[in-house]
Amino acid sequence: MDADRPDVGDGPGRGPATPPRGGSAAPPQPVLVDLARAGDEAAFAALVRAHQGRAYRVALRMTGTHADAQDVVQEAFLRAWQSLPRFRGDAQFGTWLIRIVLNGCHNLRRAARPVDTLPDDPAALTVPGADTTVAATHLREAAREAILQLPFDQRAPLVLHSFAGFSHAEVARVLGITEGASKVRVHRARRTLTALLQDWR
Repeated sequence: MDADRPDVGDGPGRGPATPPRGGSAAPPQPVLVDLARAGDEAAFAALVRAHQGRAYRVALRMTGTHADAQDVVQEAFLRAWQSLPRFRGDAQFGTWLIRIVLNGCHNLRRAARPVDTLPDDPAALTVPGADTTVAATHLREAAREAILQLPFDQRAPLVLHSFAGFSHAEVARVLGITEGASKVRVHRARRTLTALLQDWR
């Protein structure tokens, strides 16, 4: 499974029934949001397809496991569908959705379990350079665990900016902070990660 394309379905919970009709390009997102607010499941399905990859990347980095990330994203889209009639459009749909995803990550209460590893090519362990491959895998896992140790107010802006591609202005809108605060928190998060990983072998 592509880590950026989770199997979250095409809609809220069990998913909208059909994609937008016709072969033409999808309507602009504000139009889709208006349609979805009115109960159009196909419009909501289009919004899901547009945002599920980014939502999943955020959830995966915030929770550390594929299973938790999928659960969070599924729940986020369900909550978004249920809450759309009350969505006033003060923020972009994507910004609003990521807030729901982050709230889900923050509130996640699940028994601790080992962090899943991203799929690796098993053949890489049997060819020249295998030691390098193993070391890179171990470092990646150490970095992932270190990210999970960050306090939420550092982890969230770091994940949004460094892994999900949000600008500092976008991070500020999602988290309800200033752009300057976003830059400071990302800098602190990177500094903390450096400290956590300095003794890695």
